[in-house]
Amino acid sequence: MDLDRLDSSTSVFLSQREKKLKTALFSIGASSFLIVLKLVFGFLTNSISIFASAIDSLFDLSASSVNYFSIKKAEKPADKEHRFGHGKAEGLAGLFQSFIIGLSSIYLIYVSVKRLVVGSQVHSLDIGILVMVFSAIVSFFISRHIKKVADYTDSVALSADSLHYRSDVYTNLGIVLGLIIVKITGLLFIDSLISICVSLYIIWSTTSVFKESVDILMDKELPKSTVKEIEDVILKYQPYVKGFHKMRTRRAGSKKFIEFHLVVDHTLSFVESHNIAEDIIKEIEKKIPNAEVTVHVDPHGFPDYS
Repeated sequence: MDLDRLDSSTSVFLSQREKKLKTALFSIGASSFLIVLKLVFGFLTNSISIFASAIDSLFDLSASSVNYFSIKKAEKPADKEHRFGHGKAEGLAGLFQSFIIGLSSIYLIYVSVKRLVVGSQVHSLDIGILVMVFSAIVSFFISRHIKKVADYTDSVALSADSLHYRSDVYTNLGIVLGLIIVKITGLLFIDSLISICVSLYIIWSTTSVFKESVDILMDKELPKSTVKEIEDVILKYQPYVKGFHKMRTRRAGSKKFIEFHLVVDHTLSFVESHNIAEDIIKEIEKKIPNAEVTVHVDPHGFPDYS
């Protein structure tokens, strides 16, 4: 085994794990701050929209908390009972969060419809507008920060968390627009209609997180572009490499598992074949972050009984 490669891989793994956990804790703190802010000013303004937004942030806090513990579990090294690691915990977290976002959106629709039917009075609209503008700005920068870390660490759970806050930006701006229209025209139903439209958009946007999470749990193949990168690396070693077969790929959290049979020239010695396989593994793992590659070497022209 190449100890330098192992040390480098371990160092990157620990660095990404630390970034994920710190970002998840940051998300929990941000959600808590927004909940308190919206509840306080919800009571001051008697605005159902602001209360609904506070409930939305409460769901975010719940999802972020699950996120933190799932990432902590997912990033644990492999053990005797989990030989492939715990990466699928992130897929479960992403699935859970897609349901949470969907439920929060349905709740917003319910509140908006109720407001259309029953009606309500709001006051101190100027304060409410300022608070929601501030919340939208805070949510935007939180979403951007989490998305940056999610892309760097290839984390589905953090990507879902980023979607929470990005959705909150639209929700908050929709509420701001509604409150402004109410202030100018006195037409309360406009606020509810905007909230319903924003909620429907949020539900639609969760489908990508839901699909990605299901793909991880169902061991879907890596994207065709990634598989093509793997194939290009293998074929670079022709004519010593005659081909490959039985390639299987999957993803668990940020970890990517790749395995295939490598067909080499039968005149090569065992050591030469092994070295070629090791070189291919190193190059694939360098090209594809967080990849774990397993290669079985077959001599060309001989039957493969495995």
